[in-house]
Amino acid sequence: MFLTKQFESFVDLFRLHYERPELMRAQVEGLTRQIPMMYLLLTINSLGLSYTHYDQAPILLTVLFPGCLTVFCLFRSLVWIRTKSVLDDIATVLHMLRHIRVMSVFVSVLFTGWVIALYFYGDELHRVHVAYFISVTVVGCVFCLFQFPAVAISVVTVVFGGCIVAFSFNGTPIFHAILFNMLTVFLVVIYFIRNYYLSFADLLQSRKVLQEKHQQTLELSAQNEKLAYCDALTGLANRRDYFNILNAKIAHALQHGSDGSRIAPSEQFAVILVDLDGFKPVNDVYGHLAGDEILISAGKRICDVVGEEGYVARLGGDEFAAIVDEYNTVILDEISEKICVVLKQPFECAGGSVQLSATVGIAIFPFAARTAIGLFERADFALYHAKRNDRGTTMLFAACHETIIRQESRIAQSLRQADLAQELSLVFQPVYDLNTGKIYSVEALARWYNPELGPVAPDVFFPMAEKTNRVNDLTRTLFNKLLYEVENWPADIRFSFNLSARDLVVLEMTDWLIARIEQSNIEPRRITFEVTETAILRDFDAARDHIERLRGCGARVALDDFGIGFSSLRYVHELEIDCLKIDRSFVTPIVSNPRSQRIVKTVFDMCENFGIDCVVEGVETAEQCTMLRYLGGRYAQGYLLGRPAETVSFEPLTSVPCTSAITGD
Repeated sequence: MFLTKQFESFVDLFRLHYERPELMRAQVEGLTRQIPMMYLLLTINSLGLSYTHYDQAPILLTVLFPGCLTVFCLFRSLVWIRTKSVLDDIATVLHMLRHIRVMSVFVSVLFTGWVIALYFYGDELHRVHVAYFISVTVVGCVFCLFQFPAVAISVVTVVFGGCIVAFSFNGTPIFHAILFNMLTVFLVVIYFIRNYYLSFADLLQSRKVLQEKHQQTLELSAQNEKLAYCDALTGLANRRDYFNILNAKIAHALQHGSDGSRIAPSEQFAVILVDLDGFKPVNDVYGHLAGDEILISAGKRICDVVGEEGYVARLGGDEFAAIVDEYNTVILDEISEKICVVLKQPFECAGGSVQLSATVGIAIFPFAARTAIGLFERADFALYHAKRNDRGTTMLFAACHETIIRQESRIAQSLRQADLAQELSLVFQPVYDLNTGKIYSVEALARWYNPELGPVAPDVFFPMAEKTNRVNDLTRTLFNKLLYEVENWPADIRFSFNLSARDLVVLEMTDWLIARIEQSNIEPRRITFEVTETAILRDFDAARDHIERLRGCGARVALDDFGIGFSSLRYVHELEIDCLKIDRSFVTPIVSNPRSQRIVKTVFDMCENFGIDCVVEGVETAEQCTMLRYLGGRYAQGYLLGRPAETVSFEPLTSVPCTSAITGD
């Protein structure tokens, strides 16, 4: 078994390894460095042998033939030196290996024949020189050919075969011993050449494996880098890459400014932020897979509008951003308007067709800001301002917005330093039963008077409290004031308290509210916590769990401002709320707008079917009150019935302020 394996290994030395092109290429690469040296060795040794035999052999063998061999060796050396430029072509490499095998036998026969011819001239000393020439030259040639063992063995075989023929004519024991020594040396050299070649081949294989692993590592590193700077869902750049590009563009623009402050027009650009309106309910209704399809499609639509010269990224959730190298406000308006238009077109997804809108905020460098954070914040402010005032539109950051930012900064600073217990207060607005004129409930409304700012509206300081992480402090202070006030109210009067989005999704806040109710002497059934759709959308699962905990302690929950957001029956069904409050935007036109009448009537009927109360906000005229009663409404709140005040009169209305324009009750 061992001998068979060794024999197969020996035979394998003569085979060209077509399946390993890197091995054949390495063989030729090594031979290109060593064969020229081999020819130099042959030339020098041949000239030395010719010199010692010059007076003993014919001029054909000592001058003409060696001269031809020298020219041949020099020519072949030049050929091999020039082959370094063709190693990339594997077909050429294969051709050269085949050519080497033939040429090695040819050269060996030439030199061996010449040496044997010289062997028969001169005395014993000259023949010893011939034997020495053969031994040294062959060993040197074999070492020059170690990358190609088949050629080295061929050379040894030809030369040694010639020596047997030559030395057989000389029967002296000395030359027989020399022949034996030569054979021994040649065999040992071939053995080492074989081992060296196998190690050489294994080394190449190991290097190939290492190169493949290195390539895999590079590819993996490239993938990781791509993941680090690419949004996995849409394939767009992510937030990190966006800010890297933004910082780089700003640095380049500032560096190329003409005097360090002025920015060349060619370096000015716009930051565009895009937010999808109504996307979050899509995940609730159609599922996250449908939401992913919409995000991918939205990213493609924005890219189509911005074009190849722009840069688009997904910042997270339903927020996208773009950088456009165009500061012309007219062109920017066209781009932003087109973004709004294409994103209003229906999205086809697994659950069906979904129609959304988009709000866009724009800030121009360097006019809005000269830093990436400042530029982004101003574009975000423009986006927020547009969403708050007119969703589905675009807003360019302007000087007036800078004034608002400064004002909000003052408010935020004052809010951080405020003595909430002293500066916060409550006013109360009743909700009446239109059928009886009695108070159905009283809503507690927050007020803030700051010594420096004066009175600040709730729709201003509550969003700022969320930004400054003080909203929970506000809630605790106001709720404590409410419980203290309610202790003096009649025991049958219900009251409601508004919770912010952050209040609703923070478990610690929910636990604090429940604990505070349990510590008071007030029955939980009297308390109604009002929450908005915005609060629910922030984290639906957390909102549902915390609402269940509040209802579990005996309190009631109302869904405030119903209809102005992206209302879903899922909220009514899964949240198990106790009351719906219809937003004033449906009440204002209700007298003359049949569409508003039908919407409000539908909500009334839905609430009746679900067994929950329905309160209408913003009732300001007798005509509105009359229409609401005609449509089936029972509970109402508004300036017509009672304005917010520091104290509450619990006396029922002497008469419900209605007109006789409609008679339906």
